[in-house]
Amino acid sequence: NYLFEAFKPHCHIKVTYFDAKTPKQASIKKENGQMITVPLFQSQETIAGEVTIEPFCGKNVEHIGVKIELLVQIELYFDRGNFYDFTSLGAQLQPSSNQQQYQDGSRN
Repeated sequence: NYLFEAFKPHCHIKVTYFDAKTPKQASIKKENGQMITVPLFQSQETIAGEVTIEPFCGKNVEHIGVKIELLVQIELYFDRGNFYDFTSLGAQLQPSSNQQQYQDGSRN
């Protein structure tokens, strides 16, 4: 059914950290009550890595740009239990374009 195809993801997104060890994980509750697991970094740690976007076989992906943001959640010592969210850093990784996976796995 074409309607159900519209809601399927068209690519696989993978984030690889350059540091050899896997970052600690923390569970947080989203606004809708759903629990998700996210990487946990301390303020002194360097965060560096690579984002790979792989379109599924035979799919074209049109996008308005690829941007990555570091979203931070902080809990103040004197205000335990209340968390504050803010964007710490953002970077445009690629301007808008079409991306297609070829049979040899290369992308453009």
